[in-house]
Amino acid sequence: MSQLLYLIVEQQQKPPENLPEILKELSQKFQLDIYQCRQRLTGRGLSLLTRGKLETLEKISDFLQGTGFIHWLVEPSISGFVPLRIRSLQISSDRIIFGCLKKEVIFPKGATILAVFAETTGELADKSVKQLLSSHAYRGRDDVRHLEEKKVHKIILQGKPVLDLYLLDDNRQVENAVRIFPGKFDPQGLGERATLSSTQNLEQILKLAQEHAGDFQLLTDFGLVNLPGCTLRRDDPENPETQRHNLLSLARYGWLMADLWKVGPVNPAQQNTENDLSGTVAAAILMNNPALAAEGLFNEIMPAAKEISAQIQETSHPEEKTTNQSPDTADPGLPPPPPAKSGSGWSKPGFWFGGAGAALFIFFIGLSEISNGEFLNKVAYYAFASGTIPFFIAMLMFWYAFYFLRMKRQMENTPTSKVRSVAMGMVEVKGRAIRKYALISPMSHTPCVFYRLTKYRRERNNQWKVSSVSSSDNVPFQLEDDTGRVEIDPAGCRVSAGSKQEGTPGQVGLMRLSDDSDDKWVEQIIVDGTLLYVLGYASVKRAEGPTLMEQKIEALRELKRNPQNLQQFDRDGDGKISEDEWDAARATVEEKIMQKSLQNKQKRKKQEEQIVIGKKKGRPLIITETPSEDHLTSRYFYYCIPLFFAATVATGGAIYLLLNYLK
Repeated sequence: MSQLLYLIVEQQQKPPENLPEILKELSQKFQLDIYQCRQRLTGRGLSLLTRGKLETLEKISDFLQGTGFIHWLVEPSISGFVPLRIRSLQISSDRIIFGCLKKEVIFPKGATILAVFAETTGELADKSVKQLLSSHAYRGRDDVRHLEEKKVHKIILQGKPVLDLYLLDDNRQVENAVRIFPGKFDPQGLGERATLSSTQNLEQILKLAQEHAGDFQLLTDFGLVNLPGCTLRRDDPENPETQRHNLLSLARYGWLMADLWKVGPVNPAQQNTENDLSGTVAAAILMNNPALAAEGLFNEIMPAAKEISAQIQETSHPEEKTTNQSPDTADPGLPPPPPAKSGSGWSKPGFWFGGAGAALFIFFIGLSEISNGEFLNKVAYYAFASGTIPFFIAMLMFWYAFYFLRMKRQMENTPTSKVRSVAMGMVEVKGRAIRKYALISPMSHTPCVFYRLTKYRRERNNQWKVSSVSSSDNVPFQLEDDTGRVEIDPAGCRVSAGSKQEGTPGQVGLMRLSDDSDDKWVEQIIVDGTLLYVLGYASVKRAEGPTLMEQKIEALRELKRNPQNLQQFDRDGDGKISEDEWDAARATVEEKIMQKSLQNKQKRKKQEEQIVIGKKKGRPLIITETPSEDHLTSRYFYYCIPLFFAATVATGGAIYLLLNYLK
């Protein structure tokens, strides 16, 4: 073959679990770009994986056969002509005659027809991107949903639709082609099918071609596929040059699809268990009945053998049939975030510290008012002159300096663990953040695992003052590495988010704020899929649901509500439950509850269902986007140096003032 061949793959909407290994093999063994391979193997429709010589592509094809990806090896044909625009049409029982400008094109009944139904303004691509973003926001990256075929058909009709019909010969090569625009042909040839709507007339031609065709294929992916020469230009849809380019790309797409139909796909290597089992059943029948084999009745036996093998498979795997029949629409996607925990304010330490500080402040203000301000002036003078205030400031800076130094040493002394081997206690893990709930930031509407929203109000002196702060620290998420997942509880954490957006009320994600607004917001976000560093305390999750005692009480209440079940404990048959009989009933119920609890504990749970990394009293919890641990520890070290220096200076000043005061 003289020219290069294309290796085109059918993308998978849900990537296989071994996709990282597939990408690694494609990169190391065949020198393909790992990022481009990821983009071209996942999604909707067809995509060009690579191009090259037959010998090279056959090796990649052999590898893809074992990965589950359907693909094609094709030598693309040179587009011989562009489909002719039709002006009219005639329908008869054995043919469809399309009248074009210079000739008539005849599609005989039973012909092989390839139909390309497309939209050339890019509206379909825009709607597809919005669907992907919406699906990712509310369902998560593991369950991305693409546009359904019915919706694609509707979007094409609502835009600027074009219908190309390709007539293929017996070898699936393009013999003729026509192009139909809505409202650009005489619909009278449709007869009773004709309507007053130009788009509905276009639909009628599509249905008519499908009814007359012996072998028919409809394609609606133009504009969504990544194929050479089939790109859709969207810079200026009304520009004649743009329209001409898009129509030529549509023609190349049609010819390439005809080539793919001609060569056929290379399907993944799978063992057809039904055929193998059918052959086994047929062989058993022939062995038990040699006369049937002698008479050559193998073809007559095979239908019965297939039926028997289907019954055997259905009996052996009844749960698989039930699982496969479950509709996709029953999956609700990610659950909504849990509501914020509303704890009593008086039970929090901050309430008492704040109350004590407020009471002390009011006490000093009251004394100041009684003494006409002389009391506060004397307290301030003696506190500074004796070095008390500088000493207090020095102690505060020393405390923060030692805190950052302790954090630095905690990070350096805690080894980085894989998620699968996380031990109880202080741990350090790294991985990719994955949403557990459908959490979306309130202002920028970005799918995220954490957000902190700070609102500001401009004061009279033109300074910004914080008016409110809210965050999603009550919403857990998961951290994933190459060994598994673990749950992260961000409550009470120190978060360093890498994404930051600012805006004013009514405006989302603006980098430049309006000067005439007295309000603004700042939103810090950890986007779904971000690489994170987490230092926290790993512990076993508290059991969700009612306790054993609550389960026992509820079971006993249910027993009392049902007299028929209660009668089984009436041993003497007097119609009443005595104290001893009630003790026996309670013991039986407790034993059942305990057995059920033990059975649930014996079930193997995933790690994210039984371990959580969070904050423990006296232990830090740090969640940050950082390129490396060294970068974070060095940042804490740089915090310590000025704090120690300033604290030393403040201590020296306090000692100097104290000595002068004592003199």
